[in-house]
Amino acid sequence: MDAIEERPDRYISFRGIDCDGNAQRFVTALRAAMNNGERDDPFWRYFEAKLDGRKGPEHDDLYHIHCHLNPLRELLERWDEQELEAMLEDLELECC
Repeated sequence: MDAIEERPDRYISFRGIDCDGNAQRFVTALRAAMNNGERDDPFWRYFEAKLDGRKGPEHDDLYHIHCHLNPLRELLERWDEQELEAMLEDLELECC
């Protein structure tokens, strides 16, 4: 079987893709990165409040990631968080 055929296809089914788990792992890693080195960023404060349910309606992590893909990408580029950028890219391609 070809490697391309083995990869789950989100347009056919999300079966085999742990979107919620991947989103939770991304958020956990993002929180650790943003708390490392006393980083201060207005978007991060806003996004963290959304994640924590302190701003707006409560939704799951994947929903918030999906709604804020571009600002998250910009944040990670500013802070040179290449591993998190790769995680975000995978989430976007597989789950959003």
